[in-house]
Amino acid sequence: MNKLFSIICTSILLSSCSYFLTDHKNDYLKEKQEKPLIVPENVSTRPIIDYYPINTNNSQQVGNQYTVPMPQQVFSSGTSNEVRMHKLGEIRWVYVETLPSSAWPMMNDFWLTSGYGLSLADPNTGIIESDPIPISENSSKLVMKVEHGIRQASSEIFISHLLQDQDEWLRVQDEENLEEEALRRVLDYFASTPSSGGTSLVALNLNYGQKAALVQDDNENSFIELKLEYARAWAAVDRALKEALIQVNDLDRDEGVFYVSFANSEEKGFLSSFFSGDTFQGEFKISVKEIDETTCRVTITTQQEEAKSFERELLSQINQSLS
Repeated sequence: MNKLFSIICTSILLSSCSYFLTDHKNDYLKEKQEKPLIVPENVSTRPIIDYYPINTNNSQQVGNQYTVPMPQQVFSSGTSNEVRMHKLGEIRWVYVETLPSSAWPMMNDFWLTSGYGLSLADPNTGIIESDPIPISENSSKLVMKVEHGIRQASSEIFISHLLQDQDEWLRVQDEENLEEEALRRVLDYFASTPSSGGTSLVALNLNYGQKAALVQDDNENSFIELKLEYARAWAAVDRALKEALIQVNDLDRDEGVFYVSFANSEEKGFLSSFFSGDTFQGEFKISVKEIDETTCRVTITTQQEEAKSFERELLSQINQSLS
């Protein structure tokens, strides 16, 4: 019996060694294609972005002569852990340099210690609601929305103060509105609470909503797609140009254009790293165009042939400075 057992063990050992010592790098060629996975209509999935699109509309370009476009550039927001308040008209929000899945557990803790209470927390939508807050004879509540920011690895925190009017929830107006007070408390909480570096697994889906992407179409034209309404897209590009120290010669908000220039003698802006002489002068037109109510597109053009090759680099610089 012992001899038989030894023979079996030896056979298993030898077969295992044979498997691991064999080169399996081409085993994937033996795989068979299965039927595509059918996802139920009521189940959401992670969005699929084709970073290397193939122009199938023109079959003559597909083949050895087809040039695969550059992938979307990804920029980190750094390790400064910056937190700041933004305001645009009546809209205010808190910007923080951390992913939404990391901001989510901190905001849960904020509501539990804020005195507002916590009645609802949905990591799938990024919405947190406070306990009822009495105003006069009516009941109100604070509703927070945690979203991905414009930059890679950033979050935006919005708070709305809503008042119940029969079956409707309306935004509280005038001095009774608690939005700014609540957002300033959020700002102080982020600034005073050390980050644990943790992340919420149930809120990972919130990390897929980045609002800015540098992409390239089938005609190899590059542009920035902003998931923002026009007013905020214009303000974001304006702020990015100032942060990147890009000289604005003129602008027209109604037409959605900035006219910018770069001189090699000025040691600022991205072009200073490409030129050592003082013969280059670049003039560019930056256009912010509204595609629909929630999407805008930023494009760059120039009339100077020698400057055309730097249009994508300028877009990259703006994309990196957006916040």
